[in-house]
Amino acid sequence: MRDLVQELVAHYADLRRQLTRDLRDPHYAADIAQSSFERVFVQATKSSGSDDAKDGSGIESPRALLFRVARNLCIDEARRRKVAQEWVGTQAAVGAHLAAPSSEYLLAQQRVLARVVATLEKLTPRRREVFLLFRAYGHTRAEIAQQLDITEMAVAKHLLRATIDCSRVFAELREELIAPPHVQNHASFDSTLAEDFS
Repeated sequence: MRDLVQELVAHYADLRRQLTRDLRDPHYAADIAQSSFERVFVQATKSSGSDDAKDGSGIESPRALLFRVARNLCIDEARRRKVAQEWVGTQAAVGAHLAAPSSEYLLAQQRVLARVVATLEKLTPRRREVFLLFRAYGHTRAEIAQQLDITEMAVAKHLLRATIDCSRVFAELREELIAPPHVQNHASFDSTLAEDFS
């Protein structure tokens, strides 16, 4: 394992330079490089069953794996930004025709958001990761299964249980939620989630 760590450290500076050139943001490049290093290291130590995994020799090319993980993280971040930009664009188009929301509505939305975040934090780490990869980052079940090294059935179960937990929060808060008229015309969170499992 020590050899693996030394090799990863030796390639870390190269990865950071490459990411800085590609992303044109040294701080973002440093974040991606650090996350890549951590993921490769965790993956190497996760497989504690075999002797190959303990000494790190199960990884044929730590440099290639480090760069591949960094590339995948960049792709994931690009997807997340695209989803966020599309959402902002949609909300801007809707919001351009409406008056500013009331303070009561904003307070209710903040309460809803706080409860949803609290619910997500109560999920098991694996279930939360699966749910966010699917709902926030737009990955397919097959992509999530491959990325997390679990079956698609396990992904579906995690998604279903996380969705039930989140739906329960919305059901509890439905009475508190003060929605302006234009929100009531949109599909509810529950029905949107239900479409994912139909």
